[in-house]
Amino acid sequence: MPFLIEDDYSVQIRTEVKSIIAVSPASQLLAEQMAEEEMTGYLRPRGYDVPAIFTAAGALRNPLIIMYMIDIVLYHLYSNIATRAMPKTREDRYTAAISWLDKVRDGKLDPDLPRVADPEDATPNIKLGSNPKYAKRY
Repeated sequence: MPFLIEDDYSVQIRTEVKSIIAVSPASQLLAEQMAEEEMTGYLRPRGYDVPAIFTAAGALRNPLIIMYMIDIVLYHLYSNIATRAMPKTREDRYTAAISWLDKVRDGKLDPDLPRVADPEDATPNIKLGSNPKYAKRY
């Protein structure tokens, strides 16, 4: 089941324009899969639970992930028709999305996203200590 729904697009692009750049439902789905994989490459190294993020439904989906994913999808769809026909706004929004993902990957931003549960985080297996101090020296 796709992460994005048709109503998500209405915030950023008019339906008529989207129908021009999304040549077919298959091309739109492919662009969405490409965007998801692109975002995954930035989120997974920071320990975010990528499957949980992209399988969330309805109100459980993170609004920033939706917004930036749409920016990336629309950029890829515009690139498919003609790069010189791409509005400057699309390039700027794509650049902003990648910049945000860079900051998340580098640890400069910490969005409210689920993290992978690590069972080893509960208690460390290292015991610190030293030998008793010697009181007599010869």
